[in-house]
Amino acid sequence: MNIEKLTTRPRETRGKSSVRKSRQEGWIPGVFYGHGRETRNIEVDAREFASLARARKASHLIDLGLKDEKDSVAIIKEIQRDPLIPADVYHLDFQHVSMDEKVRVDIAVEIVGTPVGVQEQDGILGNPVKMVAVNCLPMSIPEKVSVDVSGLHIGEAIHVSDLSLADDVEILNSPEEVVANVTRPTKPKEEEVETEEGVEEGADEGAGEEKESGEKKESQKASE
Repeated sequence: MNIEKLTTRPRETRGKSSVRKSRQEGWIPGVFYGHGRETRNIEVDAREFASLARARKASHLIDLGLKDEKDSVAIIKEIQRDPLIPADVYHLDFQHVSMDEKVRVDIAVEIVGTPVGVQEQDGILGNPVKMVAVNCLPMSIPEKVSVDVSGLHIGEAIHVSDLSLADDVEILNSPEEVVANVTRPTKPKEEEVETEEGVEEGADEGAGEEKESGEKKESQKASE
């Protein structure tokens, strides 16, 4: 995996007004921490981070380029976003990584292909698990895990246990978790209501016919 670079700088001041000013100037506040290291307050170039996120490289190794740090390679452990505007990032947590120590990181699941059950059987493709957690050495972190769903029929699924990654990459999710599946479409409620109404109308008509037939028979007997 390549090591991405971000422009960062130490954050010397604190307080809401200081953070607000930094954001207005195009910086995202964050922290940088690790084993045996003092937690540091930093700021990250907002444009560079947005470009990294658009390229789906937020799970990559990132060199923060801190000049006063001997080693500032890290992974993003948490991205705090505005709940109303998800694209607006207001805080980042970076964890230092050592190249000879394993690290836990979440990687994206990429769905590839269109299932047979969707193309030929009008099924619906589901993707319940969009990220999987892995444990491995930093340079072995996969960019993503691709899942080919083209062979899936209705009622079939791909589980975490079916995923294929390098031998030195351990997947931490439960093997039973469903990554992708194809299900049969449910009948729309409106259609069900219409069907039920049709049955009731048919029953009423039948009852009316039986009543009319019974009245005719009684009339005939009275005439006799």
